Amino acid sequence: MCDDWRDLLNRNIFPFVEYEGYEDKYPTKNIALISRERAEELRYVSGVLYGAFQRAVSVCQRCGENFLVDLEIPPQLIPYLTKENPLHLSTWLSRFDYVLDKQGNLHMVEINADTPCAVVEAYYGNTVACTHFEQENPNEGEYDRLCQWLNEIFLASHPGVSISTGRFHRKHPFLFACFHDYDEDLTTTRFLMNAMRQNTMAVEADDAICFTSFYDLAVRNDGSILLPDGRTANAIYRLHPLEILIEETTPEGDTLGKDFMDGYLHDRFIMFNPPEAIIMQSKAFQALVWALNQQSGAKRVFTAEEADIISRYMLPSYFARDFTPDKMPPGSDWIKKPIWGREGAGIEVLDRQGVKLVKDVDAEDIVRRDSKDDMYQLFVDQQECEADTDSGRLKGYETLSCFMLGKNPSALYARFSPEQIAGTEAYWLPLGLQ
Repeated sequence: MCDDWRDLLNRNIFPFVEYEGYEDKYPTKNIALISRERAEELRYVSGVLYGAFQRAVSVCQRCGENFLVDLEIPPQLIPYLTKENPLHLSTWLSRFDYVLDKQGNLHMVEINADTPCAVVEAYYGNTVACTHFEQENPNEGEYDRLCQWLNEIFLASHPGVSISTGRFHRKHPFLFACFHDYDEDLTTTRFLMNAMRQNTMAVEADDAICFTSFYDLAVRNDGSILLPDGRTANAIYRLHPLEILIEETTPEGDTLGKDFMDGYLHDRFIMFNPPEAIIMQSKAFQALVWALNQQSGAKRVFTAEEADIISRYMLPSYFARDFTPDKMPPGSDWIKKPIWGREGAGIEVLDRQGVKLVKDVDAEDIVRRDSKDDMYQLFVDQQECEADTDSGRLKGYETLSCFMLGKNPSALYARFSPEQIAGTEAYWLPLGLQ
């Protein structure tokens, strides 16, 4: 039997077990156990919140630019956010993140709606860990569900059909793209591409569903995405944040991001995730949901079930303009989050006397859009846990996550961080069922 379960991870599928610049391996040495009730709670709450968030996105789309400006959506993106997509869902693959308070209660702190990562950990790596530790896998069967969902997305792209064989052909492929020199993005993109290939009837799946680096793509004058071999894409999965993509330019100064989005708008291809996922991705979206949930009577947006789950599992959240110290109950702390922050960068913890803590992150290593404003959210003093790492047994905090395949809850995932505000120092903590 292998002494270190991490040696069992296939480096071709999961190459960043060892991460350049970090002394410790990314996965913990141990596995954490959660109860079946907790796993069911994570999935139930995530499913209800997804429905509520979908309603809130519809409010933004109907009510014009004012709502979107409040969310700090780049103005250049706004024209593309009301186009109907073939699955009628704002995000097709997303991930809710939760923390536990001292009493063990779950609180949803974030949704990764545009470009969620940790897919390989949840849908592949967790199975390896559970097999080694002989624990029941909370994600049993979820990889098959992922493949089925990706097949639905493939079919929704209306791939061409060969008259001679009746099967999907390769003339206009479903394209998976990222910048290939970032290992985590490349691994996630290829993993999802291979999962989509599992259930397709393509004559040559390698060509009908393919990968190309963003470095090697071009946008034609008609908005089509041009591959190096001369073909144009029918659909694209892009692992590149939309709020950054929209401002990309060519070395000559041409508006590459806008040309790309114009191609989407004019039906040259479909996009996975669709552009409106950016509405949920904005940190300020939670402030909007919290505000909408305070409405009653004819103005009520959410169902009774959704309103109850928002009140119980979301945290009081406010736009900067609406937040004042009198909203802070005595003894409470609040988090000030940049609207486009990532990996904890720029986060401050506040009390009535001012700043208590600033998250120390090397922001130069994080691809993110500069934020003009912040949102404020009640800070959760979290429950401590322990994990075994290459640096020994550490005390820290656990973030639990639930992936969504469209509106359906799916695989669970966890991170362990020595700090309450998790950042790039966080470890992946595999999960088993008690």
